[in-house]
Amino acid sequence: MRMKDFDIRMTQYNRGDIITGTIVMIGETEVVVALGGLKEGVFPRKELDPAFKIGDAILVLVTGEIDDKGCLVLTHDGVNKYLEEKEKLKSLKVGSELTFTISGINNSGLTGEYMGYKVFLPFSQCTNIDYVNREGLVNREVNAIVIELNNMKKSIVCSTKLLNNTNVEPVEIGDIIAGTVVKLEDKYAIVILKNGAKAKLSISDATYEHIDSLKSIIKENEEYEFMIIDFNADYSRISVGLKQLRANPIDAQFDKLAVGDKVEGVVVKVLPAGAVIKLDNGLSAFAVTKENSDRANVATHYLYKLNNRIQGEISYINKQTHKINLITHKKQDKN
Repeated sequence: MRMKDFDIRMTQYNRGDIITGTIVMIGETEVVVALGGLKEGVFPRKELDPAFKIGDAILVLVTGEIDDKGCLVLTHDGVNKYLEEKEKLKSLKVGSELTFTISGINNSGLTGEYMGYKVFLPFSQCTNIDYVNREGLVNREVNAIVIELNNMKKSIVCSTKLLNNTNVEPVEIGDIIAGTVVKLEDKYAIVILKNGAKAKLSISDATYEHIDSLKSIIKENEEYEFMIIDFNADYSRISVGLKQLRANPIDAQFDKLAVGDKVEGVVVKVLPAGAVIKLDNGLSAFAVTKENSDRANVATHYLYKLNNRIQGEISYINKQTHKINLITHKKQDKN
């Protein structure tokens, strides 16, 4: 056998391939098409336009299935639909609408495929009670809105809740609105708000206390109240916070302080401009080098040593920015 013949015989066709075949037989229920690689495929007779005849070339789409005779199962009607879907894929983004066929069910939601992308529809994002009952779902077509898209992994997370609410109601910074956590990572969470918008919660806006993971304070698929802290003009990027819903405990400590108060602390960082001092009350203060020495261009490390305990007097305080400056070395009067 020549290498050329070998290559032709080994031609492989994958699901989603659009190929040109030649009609070799028109039966009562199916049409047989000759394909490259010495293979044949079939598609339903009802899909064939009467204008076609034996010997004509025809575009067909590979479904990925094999019939009981070993022929590839094809579709002719599906070609145009597939090409239209492929065009849509180029502009696919969060907020896009898509239609996919359910192929599986797990404990968290429904799975399927869309143009080579794995699709996941969480039960928390389903509006139809039938989805929760999980009966008769496989092979059902579902319309949904993309809420997460990963082009590298070719994966999509979608929602049917957003289908009837694609026009997001206006929000303002400071608004308090309920939302459901649909994706939870250590450093951020994706939230679907009650008005249908998608928002992001960063770990820095979750709590005033230090935490290593958001998973320690919130749960996926649970509903919480959030505050809108930022958004852009078309609401395609919204940031929300949790900690903004309660008072910052640091504010209460600053309310007890005033310029002239005597404080103590430990030097935790020595910088060219000054030293950072951790006060006994837990707050941080800054001692500016040039404000604590009569000598011009004195190096900070001549005044402050790491881990040394320091006494000082508050020379400046800003309760909004939580900034404190200290005088720890009295300058000499120049009379």
